[in-house]
Amino acid sequence: MTKWTLTTNFLARFFKSNHYLVISELGIEVESSTGKSLFKWEQIESPPSLGVSLTGSYLAFKIGGDHHHYSMLGFTDSFKRKHQLFPLWANKNAGRLDAFLSAIEIQCTTRYLRDSSIVRITDFVSKEFKRWHGWEEANGLSTKARETAETLCSINRWDQPELKRIRDEYISVQLEKYQMYFDNVESNPLTDKQRIACVTDNDNNLLLAGAGTGKTSVMVGRTGYLLKSRQAKPDDILLLAYGRIAALEMDERIKSKLHVENVKASTFHSLGMQIITEVEGTAPQLSPLEGDLKAKTQWMNNEIANLMHKRRYRKALLDYFSSYYFVEKDPFKFKSQGEYIKYLHDNDIRTLKGEQVKSFGEMVVANWLYRKGINYEYEAKYRIDVATHEYRQYEPDFYLPEYDIYIEHYGIDENGNAPPYIDSEKYRSGIEWKRNTHRKYGTGYVEVFYHQHRKGVMELALEEELQIRQVNAAQQSDDIVLNELEQMGQVIELARLFGSLVDMYKAAHLNDAGVKNVIKYSSDPKQTSKALELVMPLYQRYQEYLAEHGYIDFNDMISKSLDYVQSGKFKSPWKYILVDEFQDISEPRARLVKALRDNAENSSLFCVGDDWQAIYRFSGADVRLTTDFEQYFGTTSKTTLDKTFRFNSAIGSVATKFVTQNPVQLRKEISSLVELIHPAISIIRQGDEEQGISSLDKALTSISNLVAASKKTSENKVYLLSRYWHKLPDANYLKWLRQRYPTLNLENLSFHASKGKEADYVVILGLGSGKHGFPSEKQIPPLIEALLPQGDEFKHAEERRLFYVAITRARHKAYLLVDMTDPSDFILELMNNSYLVEVDEFDVSLVQLEAEKIICGSCKVGTLQPRSGKYGRFMSCSLFPRCKNKETQCDKCGSPMSRSIKEGFQVCIDSNCAYERPVCQNCGSEMKLRHGKYGAFWGCSTYRRNVEDNCSFKISC
Repeated sequence: MTKWTLTTNFLARFFKSNHYLVISELGIEVESSTGKSLFKWEQIESPPSLGVSLTGSYLAFKIGGDHHHYSMLGFTDSFKRKHQLFPLWANKNAGRLDAFLSAIEIQCTTRYLRDSSIVRITDFVSKEFKRWHGWEEANGLSTKARETAETLCSINRWDQPELKRIRDEYISVQLEKYQMYFDNVESNPLTDKQRIACVTDNDNNLLLAGAGTGKTSVMVGRTGYLLKSRQAKPDDILLLAYGRIAALEMDERIKSKLHVENVKASTFHSLGMQIITEVEGTAPQLSPLEGDLKAKTQWMNNEIANLMHKRRYRKALLDYFSSYYFVEKDPFKFKSQGEYIKYLHDNDIRTLKGEQVKSFGEMVVANWLYRKGINYEYEAKYRIDVATHEYRQYEPDFYLPEYDIYIEHYGIDENGNAPPYIDSEKYRSGIEWKRNTHRKYGTGYVEVFYHQHRKGVMELALEEELQIRQVNAAQQSDDIVLNELEQMGQVIELARLFGSLVDMYKAAHLNDAGVKNVIKYSSDPKQTSKALELVMPLYQRYQEYLAEHGYIDFNDMISKSLDYVQSGKFKSPWKYILVDEFQDISEPRARLVKALRDNAENSSLFCVGDDWQAIYRFSGADVRLTTDFEQYFGTTSKTTLDKTFRFNSAIGSVATKFVTQNPVQLRKEISSLVELIHPAISIIRQGDEEQGISSLDKALTSISNLVAASKKTSENKVYLLSRYWHKLPDANYLKWLRQRYPTLNLENLSFHASKGKEADYVVILGLGSGKHGFPSEKQIPPLIEALLPQGDEFKHAEERRLFYVAITRARHKAYLLVDMTDPSDFILELMNNSYLVEVDEFDVSLVQLEAEKIICGSCKVGTLQPRSGKYGRFMSCSLFPRCKNKETQCDKCGSPMSRSIKEGFQVCIDSNCAYERPVCQNCGSEMKLRHGKYGAFWGCSTYRRNVEDNCSFKISC
């Protein structure tokens, strides 16, 4: 047995600090005048250090955090025995360390090595490695100590490749061990990626699952695996589904596939109810308004009616309708006049009397006149015929017939400049012409300007001008104005909007500073402030209603349960949290999930989502929680399901290429079980005005023929899909279609309602442009935009994902119905950017085939559409009445004429006809073939006999 002594030197004896240190395999025994103490090697935290100082040698070590230091020792023994301390300490401490290292080895082979475990292990090993520093050169180490040190070094060298190897080896063992289970848990054996997702069990796990890739199978498979491998008991597992129906479907799937009764899927609201009930002892009562949009809208409408008894609120409401109901966009920021007109058209911007105006400023003027009780006519023809070659008959913006006063709203800034897409010099010349005309004929005339509106002084300026002209303003009855609004459906629409705003405001949990920031950073602070002025009294009444009846709403469920979890009042019993449809989650729900994960020791989070199908931003869903999952939850293991069981490769290639035009979308390579080389998406081009069978009939007839050819006798499900329900066949038409096509199981669904479903075929309708087109061009009110999660900067990002959802509902084929005179931008993209789509499956009319050639020559945005008037048929802009351009059809065949085929001419779009007529080189108007005493000639269509400054441009034949 090793044993040696360290004694003090002459200095210690001089200072009477004698002590003796006996070093043995048992430990370090210290003898002094006060007695003896034995410090066992197992107690000593690190190898003792034996060094030299000015007063002699010293021995130092630490036990339980206390430092032990013995100085003034002899030099000779210290130098001779210095290297014998480490092996004595290591041989005794190897056993303790070996137990920990063995536990690490067991953990690596029996459980997935989580990131949190890696942190704990590497922290411990890093500290131990410092204690064992120099073990390679030490003599006298036992076999056990040397093996322990080697294992310690091996773990200390862990890097990412090594960690991946450990995890891959674990996964491989588990897949082999539970192969039979994964082969049989679902109707078809799980794919390799599905199995890997089931057994991967990091602290945070994200499964990215494309449409039809079997994410639900993974949810079921993972649940069963955790139970079968005894890593979890049923009570350890929390399954969260986005909606009630999805939760019920998940329950049924688990029950039928796993034969387990006590693992239940919850919605977030039922989870909130459970947490609140456990903490408070009684179940809270849910407001009957929740889940009933119609009832909630009516409640909001009634409360608005009650608030309107207060003069201040009524005035604020009417002010809002007059100037802030529609989302205003700066006309100077548009690229063209046509784009601005389309913005007005798409958002259906109208006056309180329902007139479709040509600018936002005109709407404000009209509403002010109406509320002041001043009778006006919008765009009435000037009472004196002043048409010229440059101007058609003058139509001032407003006419006050009782006072013979005309009002013009000019869209210029403080410097007299028009928007950049308008010739400012010509615009100013037009203003001068109008001023001179009124002076010449002595008609009353008032001007207001856009720059006044931008500064908020236009209405005051108008009032002052009319007072000078002794125009009597008799305030219009609020009841009359509100009745007009009700007739137009705007009050009920506002109640629906305010109901959403109340919910959003509650969900945002804003304090006073938060409210100020919402206003400050809104795209339109003034409109946002005005909206909040109306919403807050409604919010207060809603809160009072809930308190009075002892109700809570869905927002309360989330916020209260989150408070209880974060405060520790609720202790989570769940070790495994599985969340379905994670891309639809809102930030407060994500916060609740995170709090539950952190509330239970060693809990694991597993989320399944598809950022390509994130379509619920309007209800608070934040796709960034999926795309930036790791930033929010921490280091994450990601798996991607790469094989779809639903749609073929032709549908998949189009859908994938289309949705990934947005660079924010996470990249996924998804293959299909069925590979096709021909298109499986067919575009049917047909307008409503065309005779013969409808495009919907064409699609359904084609599907019927495909079904007959396949000899499929079982159910042939066909979804009729649209962005908006009102674009789908009504109940009677759908009933007739079902009778007409008995082999098809037809069902109407909106794009949103179709999510999570699948059919053999889909037919997509409503693929036009504008407010109720797709993508919708309706502007989101600034307050809603401010309260919603931040959206993608990529144009129409969510609408693009919505189109992806619609297309990928189809197993075999999708039909897209479109009128090319008013096409969706998405259809144009599919047709013009090398997508694998079929465009020639059906006959196409000349107008549909050449629609891009009949763009309005005036606004350059609308398309020319056939109309009938008292003088016969003609073509007018689809943006009428804001764009009043009219053109005549081909004189020979009646087809539309195009200005884009040949410069300076209108040319028939029918190449078989190719009739041409020149365009007036003076004013750009159409030319008419006329006959005079010198023969035939082309004359400007605006020519009018006996009118001053008439356009008399002619071209001889």
